[in-house]
Amino acid sequence: MHGYLLAVAAAVLWGLLYVLDERLLAGISIYRLYFLHSLAGVAVAGIVLLAQGESPASLLKLSFPGVGLPLVLATMAVVVLACLAIFSSIQALGASRAAVLEISYPLFVAVFAWLLYRQPIEWPVIVGGVFIFLGSAIIVRFGHACAQ
Repeated sequence: MHGYLLAVAAAVLWGLLYVLDERLLAGISIYRLYFLHSLAGVAVAGIVLLAQGESPASLLKLSFPGVGLPLVLATMAVVVLACLAIFSSIQALGASRAAVLEISYPLFVAVFAWLLYRQPIEWPVIVGGVFIFLGSAIIVRFGHACAQ
């Protein structure tokens, strides 16, 4: 139950963040916004890791037992591209329209988990994915017609 509550809390916070980001992007660049988000993340994560006993030098470590440097670098590159893509989308489409398209990411989680790690895709994921895709398509196709 605890994990479900955290997931709902994350969804609420992401929804609020997109709306706040839309306002910020009216006056600052996507790169400045990304810098500010990253700065906040570094500060919070750094404080928590130090409080957990990590040494300051270990915060810049990029390889870990069982996790190779290529995976760490790939993850870092993907998060940069994903953040810049969603900020650009929010700036171009607005928070609500960008979020509706971005929320299709569970489909891609399932596909990449299958492609990279051969995790099976169960039928509820496929059915849910179809509904997510159809909902996104309806909003993209008819959303701007309703706004006029």
